[in-house]
Amino acid sequence: VAYYPGIEAAESNRYNILPEPYYYQGAVALLGPQRETYKEHYKFDIRPATDDQPYFFQFFKWTTLPEILSLYGSGGISLLETGYIILVAGFIQALAASALFIGLPLWLCKAKLGLQTLTPLAWRMQGYFFCLGLAFLFIEIAFIQKFILFLHHPLYSVTVVLCTFLIAAGFGSSKSQWFRQHHNGQYYPIAGIAVLALLYLAVLKDLTALLLHQPMVINILVSILLTAPLGFFMGMPFPLGLNRAAALNPALLPWAWGINGFASVLSAIVATLIAIQWGFNVLILAAVGLYILAALYLPASDEVRS
Repeated sequence: VAYYPGIEAAESNRYNILPEPYYYQGAVALLGPQRETYKEHYKFDIRPATDDQPYFFQFFKWTTLPEILSLYGSGGISLLETGYIILVAGFIQALAASALFIGLPLWLCKAKLGLQTLTPLAWRMQGYFFCLGLAFLFIEIAFIQKFILFLHHPLYSVTVVLCTFLIAAGFGSSKSQWFRQHHNGQYYPIAGIAVLALLYLAVLKDLTALLLHQPMVINILVSILLTAPLGFFMGMPFPLGLNRAAALNPALLPWAWGINGFASVLSAIVATLIAIQWGFNVLILAAVGLYILAALYLPASDEVRS
């Protein structure tokens, strides 16, 4: 017996004896006022899983990694969660492959593409498309997860949310010309993305609780109505950026596609790492921050003309 209400310390750790009554100590700490301190200093992440971080078998802490590696060869390596480390290894592989098959050809062929040197404005354009490549998938992945509870099954969430995002983004892309004709209109879609994403972040939990038991048809329609406006605005920054890049230097267009693809390859893995470590709410906030950063990178129309 490790714990029951009113147990004395001497009653624990009597049969399968450990050097100390660790299970008893842990139970008492987790049920007492010092639970947060105990969880913070514990060698593994024992916080309960939530809808925001639904990882029931994720216990890895980076602070424990040096101690685990020091036990290599003594049986301690079994304490290392290889799934998480494989994600990190996958990110390194994706980074190397993207650099080799996307970045290197662009760099070697920049003269053939008509781009002898990358000016500061050209570098800013690359930063713009890199941020878009990360942010677009961050929001897609986060909202697919957010709607799983609402739609009762991951398959339904992927189908409804991803399909709506892509169709709405395509429609938004086709309407981006209207924004381009207005002074600095390329910033309005990014403002719309930021406002809608933060609004959904604030209300989606309560809305899910309110509509959770409605018929599936209602929930699908509500999901489409919620994600379509966000997807509409998300479809605009890329074509608007292409227009700005073409006005600056048409040779930048292959770079725009390449850098955006480079970021897209990394985005899914980075999104998973962020979600595991800090949760899907932080992932959405990161995406909003990347869109705002992209807006700061994008040269204004008067800078391009000059």
